[in-house]
Amino acid sequence: MALIWAEFTESPSLEQYRNLKAHAERISHWELWREKALEYLRERIGRAKSESQADRWAWYRKADQSELVRIFLWEKDVEAAWREAQEGGCSNDLWLELAAKRDKDHPEDALPTYQRQIEPTLDRKNNEAYAETISLLRKVRELMVRLERKDEFTNYLDKVRAAHKPKRNFMKLLERASL
Repeated sequence: MALIWAEFTESPSLEQYRNLKAHAERISHWELWREKALEYLRERIGRAKSESQADRWAWYRKADQSELVRIFLWEKDVEAAWREAQEGGCSNDLWLELAAKRDKDHPEDALPTYQRQIEPTLDRKNNEAYAETISLLRKVRELMVRLERKDEFTNYLDKVRAAHKPKRNFMKLLERASL
């Protein structure tokens, strides 16, 4: 276990977490090692956040809770993953995965997540991004209709159209999508 733990602490990731679990279960000590691993990850994230705040000139990878979110999603604990993401942020792909898992039972939580993705997606300024944006807008519309806010979607879509009118390819796709 000492070797497996060393591997985990050297490169803490979902893959190493799964490896740790496999070995700890063999000796019937998974709960103990799980808590140790989660505590280690939280401490490491805390240190990374402190270091990034102390050195404002450093080029660093943003310190967030992405690895914890991945772990909780792998464990199928969507609520814990959501709490971690809310507390410390996570990557865009994980936000979208969380929103997809929560939109059925918690549309009010998923809606802002999808809306936050629209501008960065449009800023990529290519046809693939525009098609992705249309999918996001469909999801936003679906959630707003479910939340009985259909009129708000119309206003929201008008703002998106106005802000991105120069993007002709996007405008064509938007027209064809008949949102």
